Amino acid sequence: MKKILCLLSALTFVMSCMLAHAADAETDLLIYLPFDEGQGNNAKDTSPNGFTGEVKNAKWVEGVVGQALHFNNGSVTFDPLQIDEPKEMTIEFWFKPDEKIEGGNRIDVLYRLTGGGRPHITFNRGGVLFGFYFATQGVELEALTTLDAFEPEWYYFVASQSKKTAVMYLNGELDAEAQAGGDARMDFGTQGMSIAANQGNNNFFNGSIDEFKIWSVAFTAEDVKSSMEKALAVKASGKLTTTWGQLKSR
Repeated sequence: MKKILCLLSALTFVMSCMLAHAADAETDLLIYLPFDEGQGNNAKDTSPNGFTGEVKNAKWVEGVVGQALHFNNGSVTFDPLQIDEPKEMTIEFWFKPDEKIEGGNRIDVLYRLTGGGRPHITFNRGGVLFGFYFATQGVELEALTTLDAFEPEWYYFVASQSKKTAVMYLNGELDAEAQAGGDARMDFGTQGMSIAANQGNNNFFNGSIDEFKIWSVAFTAEDVKSSMEKALAVKASGKLTTTWGQLKSR
């Protein structure tokens, strides 16, 4: 009987941990950019926060889910997001480089609009092919890819930071892990955000980006696989757009 009670207690603890870390689109989604506008110079956030970004030198093309933005020395920029800094976070999106990347000049896929800080997601920084450059409130850190090259094809990217660790996934598989050791630091709330370029409108990412999201929780491996599979299922069904309402069932 004691063994059964211990087993039930252990299962209850595991389930509570899983539930505590499960991402809820209604409460945990800070920004969601489906990039499905099809025209104009604005990219609209369809999360409850309703941010609007300015699109420069980009056009709408076929994406993983509906449409995506294709950048040619362009960017999407946001003024300071005016959100509370999360203690944990996840950044996820799909990207497709125009050309094979295996070195060369620096490329910033995600950066701040002004100033230095973290996080950023960058190719070719300091001799490193690709990395998630994150921070706690006390120190700046990095999680670096194990890949030797990125082909001109779609990749599903997730960078997740808890109070203990930061992990980077590519196409649903763990690619890198690093120790964190404190609350996450996210400077987009005070310094704005730039997608596909750095704060000086340089280091351009040329290629396509789709389904960009930032969450205020750290994803589990199950969250990563679930989100990837749902996007691929929508693509396979031929559906043209994804709406905020559809995300609520996540």
